[in-house]
Amino acid sequence: MLRARVLTAAIAIPILIWLIFRASPLVYDSVILFFTFVSLREMAAMQRVAFSGSTLLTAGGGMVIAVSMLLDHSGAAVSAGLVIALITTLLGTLLTARDMEQSVIGAGQVLFAAVYGGLLLPHLIWIRALSGGAALVFFLLACVMASDAGGYFGGRAFGKRKLWPTVSPNKTVEGAVSSVAGAVAVGVVLNALVVHRFGSFEVVLVTSIISVFAQTGDLAESMIKRAFHAKDSGWILPGHGGVLDRTDSMVLPIVFIYYYAYYYGG
Repeated sequence: MLRARVLTAAIAIPILIWLIFRASPLVYDSVILFFTFVSLREMAAMQRVAFSGSTLLTAGGGMVIAVSMLLDHSGAAVSAGLVIALITTLLGTLLTARDMEQSVIGAGQVLFAAVYGGLLLPHLIWIRALSGGAALVFFLLACVMASDAGGYFGGRAFGKRKLWPTVSPNKTVEGAVSSVAGAVAVGVVLNALVVHRFGSFEVVLVTSIISVFAQTGDLAESMIKRAFHAKDSGWILPGHGGVLDRTDSMVLPIVFIYYYAYYYGG
């Protein structure tokens, strides 16, 4: 498993760096939308909603939201996209309803999946559009990866006390602390060499929050997978599972860093 993870990372990271710094907005945005679509399909497949058309409603509603984010960074189009996704889900549920209770529960699952999959990850499009946005995307993803690596290796080396065994039995308190340490260490170096955006105390605070949100997102997806009895969300990334498995720790930090940078980061 570790060997497959390393091999996938060795191939993906150079492509990712090119995509962040060199790809045209059209190519970059298209890649983000593609992975958004895949994550929506993975979420729909995991949920196994008990009415016909649920996958189409999940993917369609989520992509309406994602495309609205691409078209308008002001938020007005996003509000419209959310409303369209809501109305479409309600109409689709009514047209396919057989068991009222299951239909309403299924509609809630579809809406959650559409918003989770369609709204969070596409914030990467908005981050890159900021001043110095490409460097900020690189900084963010590197901190999340460092947080994941710190948690993995720190947990294996020092882990004794379980963090939240009912949600993720393998995670430990020591691993969580190591995650924060890994994110802070990489963030401080990248801020000094690449980003030049945050003050000395600020970068420690920001990277610590990134790590906490990364771990929260990871735990949240573990909870979702346990709820639907799924081991992995998919298979598209060897050693890493599906897109949801790889981005679970990224989506909350992505949203945090966009709004932090937009309002406070200069």
